[in-house]
Amino acid sequence: MAQSAQVIVEEIRLRRFRAFRNARLVLSDLTFLVGRNGAGKSSLLDAVDLLRESVSDSLENALDRRGGLQKVQRAQSAGVMRPMGIAVVFRIVFPGNRRVQAVYGFEVQEKRQVGIQHIRECFISSKETSFERNNKEFKGKWGVSPPAGNLILPLIARSDSLWDLVLETIRNMRAYELSPAHMAAAPQIGERSTLVRDGSNAGDVLKAVEGTPAHRWIVERLGTITEGIIDVRAEALLGRRVLRFVQSLKGSKLSFDARQVSQGTLRSLGVLLALKQKPSPSVVLVDEIENSVHPSALSVLLDAALANADGTRVVLTSHSPEVLSHPAVTGERVRVIEWRNGTSRVFRLSPETRKSVNEIDTVGWMLRSNALWTGPEPEIFDRDLFASVGEKE
Repeated sequence: MAQSAQVIVEEIRLRRFRAFRNARLVLSDLTFLVGRNGAGKSSLLDAVDLLRESVSDSLENALDRRGGLQKVQRAQSAGVMRPMGIAVVFRIVFPGNRRVQAVYGFEVQEKRQVGIQHIRECFISSKETSFERNNKEFKGKWGVSPPAGNLILPLIARSDSLWDLVLETIRNMRAYELSPAHMAAAPQIGERSTLVRDGSNAGDVLKAVEGTPAHRWIVERLGTITEGIIDVRAEALLGRRVLRFVQSLKGSKLSFDARQVSQGTLRSLGVLLALKQKPSPSVVLVDEIENSVHPSALSVLLDAALANADGTRVVLTSHSPEVLSHPAVTGERVRVIEWRNGTSRVFRLSPETRKSVNEIDTVGWMLRSNALWTGPEPEIFDRDLFASVGEKE
């Protein structure tokens, strides 16, 4: 089952996470998040990272890396303690086109005693696979004792193939704020073949795909972005991983390390690696894809993102008219993040705006013209955080 079923992330839900009180991000194959600085786009990326870290390492460590629960929980009135929660809705497609929906996530609430946390964790799908964990109590098909302060799904996933599918999908959700400076720093050789958030282990990830079709795919697109590049390799030097770029110039081949190429070239490499790393991500989120990248190169990156959106959900944040004028940016693929009265909210474009997007009146043009109108109501879940789509209270 784990090899033949396809798991698709359909939406991400946040409750009292940073500035989000109640937010529902429904994903398209390729989703564009548009919003001003400080609206909450980066918070959405961090929510994905927090969930992934919580099931890969531990909830306790994931929160501690961020300064504790109070640092990520929406500010509340004095004396009021309400839970912060993150959940994901999945669609699982089995052979024969049999489809199953599942919702998994957790809520965590700090009790009045410092350091004491109450955890609610749910997996909602068929009757046989659903479970609810309420702190130390567990209701499901197995009798287990939940670990204090941490999530139970990683401990029981191997006992049910659907749980295991969802766990691996969450572990393969990746969020990126790529840093060309860190990518050029020649870090020590590591063991990971998955790209870290800032892209600093790009050499290790590139090494893992060298000699494969994915490597050729990356080089071809990088050569279109930066004229003359015919190869990029990961080399070892005194225990460090060095990126080496080969450029053809007037019949000669010149070699450059990462410190000698532009930030735009490095950032583009990071985006391409994020899309083609192994194992393939279930979701790739890239913050401000336009940073340091020439407008003519953006089209190559957006085409690459669209080409990979069949197997991987791709989410790109941007406030660049150039990015938002690409043909892939349709009205149905755009979500607008707005910060109003101390709260971040997710909106779709209004129906009229979605219909009016075309080759001339692009989303980018509308952004420049202050004509990017949203629907009247934000995207929220008005039931329990873990309710299935279409489920009534």
